[in-house]
Amino acid sequence: MSNAGLLLDRAEAIDELGRVAETREDALTLLGGAILAGVPGLEGARLPRFSGPPRAYFHKVAEIVEQGGGRAGVSALLAEASRLFPGKRVKADAARESSAPALPISIALPEELGDEQILAIVKASRGVAASLGRRATLDLVSREEGGLCVSFEGASEEEAEAIMRSLRASIEPSMRVEIARESHAFRDYFLDPLQVEGPDGQRFALDHVRASTRLVDVAQAILGAYEEEFWPMGKGEKALPVVDLRRPGERGARRLFSQQTLHDAGVRPFDLLEVHPERRAGSVNPFLLTESLAMVKNQILEFAGTHPGFEVQANALDVPTEYLVRFRAPGFAPGSPPRRIEEHEVLLVMPPDFPVKAPEAYFQREVFHPNVDAKSGLVCLGVLAESYRPGLHFGTVCQMLVDMASYRNYELREFYNAEAHAWAASPEGQAAIASIGGRTQRELEGGAARRARNVRIERLSA
Repeated sequence: MSNAGLLLDRAEAIDELGRVAETREDALTLLGGAILAGVPGLEGARLPRFSGPPRAYFHKVAEIVEQGGGRAGVSALLAEASRLFPGKRVKADAARESSAPALPISIALPEELGDEQILAIVKASRGVAASLGRRATLDLVSREEGGLCVSFEGASEEEAEAIMRSLRASIEPSMRVEIARESHAFRDYFLDPLQVEGPDGQRFALDHVRASTRLVDVAQAILGAYEEEFWPMGKGEKALPVVDLRRPGERGARRLFSQQTLHDAGVRPFDLLEVHPERRAGSVNPFLLTESLAMVKNQILEFAGTHPGFEVQANALDVPTEYLVRFRAPGFAPGSPPRRIEEHEVLLVMPPDFPVKAPEAYFQREVFHPNVDAKSGLVCLGVLAESYRPGLHFGTVCQMLVDMASYRNYELREFYNAEAHAWAASPEGQAAIASIGGRTQRELEGGAARRARNVRIERLSA
């Protein structure tokens, strides 16, 4: 480390902290992140409540940090600010980033919780991580989104339920928090500054937008800034918004897939997004079809290569349109009571108008599941069918099939098999699902946070 933060004198360091975290939300994000990062002086300290000018507030914080770690503590605080707010261009070395996978957990907070209580929850998260031999990092504090997002470094999906149970046990019950598994698989962060250009050239600034925000949520926020009559109609339906990325110093624009998050799409601070109506052709371009099928093949083979026991057969060598996949996962077959099974076969079919239309999936062996038709084996793809857009990664589709077979992912509000639905919704069914490591209905309802982000935008002067 070059100790860039130490090159600033004390006053400059405090000014920099106040510039980066000028709101209560940002200050809590920075202090919470610093506590989890082990910045000296913060663990047992009674920190001041955020009020007044940011510089005055961080003057008090710096005094506390210096008591525990001297000037190096302030430097570490600046490094954590650089990690949390990459678009703010903090005058400090970036904090250490790990390439290990992270399991993000959201902790929704009641509005009445104060700063001290929120930071107590952060400290409880650190304790849970330490008890499991993991490292926790604070991704952000967003009161607009309802709370904290904490990532547990190196934790697997199988550990998610244990981590959430430990958090619930560690946090004071009177705080009435709600804990859920986030749907993304990376440490979240703010992408400010980021601008979006509407179809008429009007520019908008995105305010504190999270990297886990889906592009479709950004597009809908921009769409909402225009009069209803402005957006073009086609065949009685409003044209879908599409998003292009235009980056400073690069020629041309790149089309992004609307169901991706900003992070997964590679969007960075200072990028420009362009939102405009989709122009629909009458049929699928043959080149697009071939290119998409080739991409699907690569993604399915990549998934199989990283998931031992996941086997794939295709109906062609170059550009297959059908895949027979085999895998092992605990599940159920029809019976009284339903009997345990481990082996599954699913036929994955790309329709003629793929990638415009979603793929179809058919279980080839008996399976007892509310979202699988008992006769044909047709899978109700649920969230996938509703949110499918060209470009969806087929590793996600493969994982969804495994999760569905093992009751880690199922839907009781809509179903193809009434008998399996009644069983899965019953106390006996829920107990059986839990016994194989599946997720109970309660866990699903409080599970992966897939709600639309509330994207705040500011119209810039023309």
